[in-house]
Amino acid sequence: MFDIYARSFLEATRFTPNTRPDPKTQERLEVTDQKRQRHLWLWQRRPYWA
Repeated sequence: MFDIYARSFLEATRFTPNTRPDPKTQERLEVTDQKRQRHLWLWQRRPYWA
């Protein structure tokens, strides 16, 4: 059941040539995603005293 929801979500969010963001917006989205990944890594790492 979850697989059906995941597949339909991916189908709905896939970019087409008409809905693809312009290069500037795409670059901003990628930078934001990289920052989010970096912050996630910092929160998930062990503290230095452990």
